[in-house]
Amino acid sequence: MKSESRRKLARQPFEEKIRKVGELTSLSHKVKEDDSNDSDEDTAFNGAALSECVLGREWNSPEEDAAWSNL
Repeated sequence: MKSESRRKLARQPFEEKIRKVGELTSLSHKVKEDDSNDSDEDTAFNGAALSECVLGREWNSPEEDAAWSNL
């Protein structure tokens, strides 16, 4: 994710971040439904792992720490 995008996300209120998590969860369920006929576990979409990875990259940053430092 680009630095400017990280800074923008870090400045967003907590409720907006939670909304984005909800969007990722909904997307995960939609993709799972679309791929429900795929029986190979190695190729199955793992939305929880993807969400954790993406959120970790976006939220574990100096910009994010600075945005939350007043709490």
